Amino acid sequence: LALGSLAACPLLASAQEAALEEIIVTAERRATALQDTPISIIALSAESMEQKGIEDLQDLSRFTPNLAIQGGRGAGDNAPSFVIRGISGGGGATSERGVGLYIDGIYVPRTNGTVFRVLDVERVEVLRGPQGTLFGRNSTGGAVRIFTQQPTDEFDAYLKATAGNLGRLDFAGMVNVPISEAVQLRAQAAYLSEDGYVRRGSQMLGSSEDVIGRLQLAISPSDDFRITLGALYSDSTSSGNPADYESFDMSPNLNFQGNYADWLSDSLEAAGQPRLAVLDDSRIILGDYQMPDFCLVDDWNPDWDEACELRNDSTYYQLDANATYAFSETTSLTSVTGYAKLDHVGNTDWQLLGFEFRPDDVESEVFYQEFQLNMSLFSGKVDFVTGLNYFYEKAFSHNWQDTRRGTSTFSATGGAANGNADAGMFHVGDSAVSQRSDSFGWFNSATWHATEKFNVTGGVRFAYDKKDYEQTRYGASDFVPAPGTTSTTVTSDASWDEIDWRLTLDYHFTPDIMAYTTASKAYKAGQFSYTVLPRVPGPDQSGDFIKPVSPEEVINYEAGLRMTFLDGRLRLNPTGYYMEWSNRQAARQISCAAEGIAACPVGFRIQVVDSGDVNVWGFEMDAQWAVTNNLMLNGAVGVTKDDVLDPVANSGPNLFPSQASPTWNAGATWTQPTAGSGAFVANVNYAYVGEQETHPTAGTDSAYLLPSYALLNARVQWTSPSGRNIVTLFGENLLDEVYGSYATRFGGGFWDSGNPAGVAAPLRSALSVVRGRPLTWGITVQHNF
Repeated sequence: LALGSLAACPLLASAQEAALEEIIVTAERRATALQDTPISIIALSAESMEQKGIEDLQDLSRFTPNLAIQGGRGAGDNAPSFVIRGISGGGGATSERGVGLYIDGIYVPRTNGTVFRVLDVERVEVLRGPQGTLFGRNSTGGAVRIFTQQPTDEFDAYLKATAGNLGRLDFAGMVNVPISEAVQLRAQAAYLSEDGYVRRGSQMLGSSEDVIGRLQLAISPSDDFRITLGALYSDSTSSGNPADYESFDMSPNLNFQGNYADWLSDSLEAAGQPRLAVLDDSRIILGDYQMPDFCLVDDWNPDWDEACELRNDSTYYQLDANATYAFSETTSLTSVTGYAKLDHVGNTDWQLLGFEFRPDDVESEVFYQEFQLNMSLFSGKVDFVTGLNYFYEKAFSHNWQDTRRGTSTFSATGGAANGNADAGMFHVGDSAVSQRSDSFGWFNSATWHATEKFNVTGGVRFAYDKKDYEQTRYGASDFVPAPGTTSTTVTSDASWDEIDWRLTLDYHFTPDIMAYTTASKAYKAGQFSYTVLPRVPGPDQSGDFIKPVSPEEVINYEAGLRMTFLDGRLRLNPTGYYMEWSNRQAARQISCAAEGIAACPVGFRIQVVDSGDVNVWGFEMDAQWAVTNNLMLNGAVGVTKDDVLDPVANSGPNLFPSQASPTWNAGATWTQPTAGSGAFVANVNYAYVGEQETHPTAGTDSAYLLPSYALLNARVQWTSPSGRNIVTLFGENLLDEVYGSYATRFGGGFWDSGNPAGVAAPLRSALSVVRGRPLTWGITVQHNF
């Protein structure tokens, strides 16, 4: 802002006419002005997203402080996590979100395959902080709400094409047809493709090909009744997680025995190549955007083969119906009905060295129904919202892992490794999980306008959740079924009832300055961990140990200001918060010996458990400034800090996944109309993402602090005098920064032997980084009909 003010000094004379556009949001389940809404919200229009270069939800997170959408440990972008203010969750077919995701009012429960491309969107609202009262379970961190453009009563249509480097080629079109005064149709379709940028053998990882279509039909039988029927189809194909190695450290000597480092050396030696060097072997560390092309899945020869190709494919379908009937000017009833289906198929390689075939398959089928009644009572003194919702999901996943191993094993006496031959492919794990979830909610919220300046908002939600869980583990090297059987199936069920609440006070010192304070509570449903654990001395067939992990809850204390200055030209919205996070559900290492678990060669299993309590606090500031009619500045900053109260239960002092902090962005937009030549708009945006811990345990060879990074995007757009033709030149990551959006560091137990019965291995590790896109540029041409 200070930089912008220096540039704007000679322009202040023309600034009196400039003003910021009023932003209307529905975070309170009714339409309110952003500056009158006592919640921490980022609301982005389609225009502002285009200016910032936001094309999917991951891009959105870089320009929304205290929101992170990032890869998962080992699986990278195949298993993304959604984090707001450090609160996260989700993954697979059973884990629960901590950040709710809604598309036109329909809840999307799975995180796999949900980094959606943005197409024909009206706006996106990011609600930071617990939203349990109005948005239900699994919004302990907040909610991301996507609203698509709705049919209108005027004809509109466009065709758009984009071409750029990295093989980018996009085609998109939209048509809006008023069939009659009461019926309107809107249809969108797009084909979007881009090459990958991390080479691995025959693949370029990080590529994408998307086919997207949406059809909406709006029907208004009367002035009081409107229903919109929608159908969404999204098919996304990708070559897989764009990771490369940044470090491969087998120091202090070459005497690593057993496990992946030794097996790779054995295969190299058998192929007539030298064994691995101690530090950053040049066959593994190949520079930025280049992965080693070893492949051992097909045979013992480490040469590349298509058997090691990765994938990350998702298909999403959604049918929805939104209907609103106005009984009067003060009372309306809304119904939201939706059916959605997700099919996700992926294949990851955690070691990135071609040892394993690890499919990641997730299916989800959802039905959602909500009724919402809005009323203005007592001559407008009270705005009241009440509603009922029902959520049903049937989720299924079948995951297995085939790994090639060598014959060498770690010697308990520290002697030489025994053998250097191919031990063959091992079926390491094979598990199918299904879960049915039924959730009922009754939500209520009332805002009492006590005076013209003072408002009190109270809310409560009653919730009931039930889950039926089934898992089948098939025979594999890590699991032996009971004699005479080929699998073990366990079932379990659990139910929970919870009450979420909220109390908010807001006071308008002037029409342009409002202060608020709020306390609220939200909960995340309990869940089942995702592994049937065989117990010593043999597999347990009873299923008694398949116990649910308790629900978690977040209590939030928040205060903020919503301020508008300079005759509506400057907005400043600071927010501070402190949250108490209880019974946190998290994946952590469980000692096999301590838990009496059999078939555990590395000494631990990864389980979702109650990892204790965490305190989280921080700050957010959002700002926009219309310096003149031509110049607009915007900026935002977010800081998140945390204190893990039980590091032992959490396996360390760090959140996992954690929130990068601080995060901030700044942008400027210049609009220049010209007489007879149309209009030019130039935009530049800078986004900074702070450091991030990628492992809960500090001080070990698996811990890693991902460095901060910054991105600079810019675009110049020309619109013809008629408004029918638009040409846009754009560039993203203009500084061509090589950065990691996430990282995984596997310690010595992965490369040597972590079995506590053997000789302790020295600290060794390999660091892989999920690479963000390098410099990209292109041109978009649009014709409006």
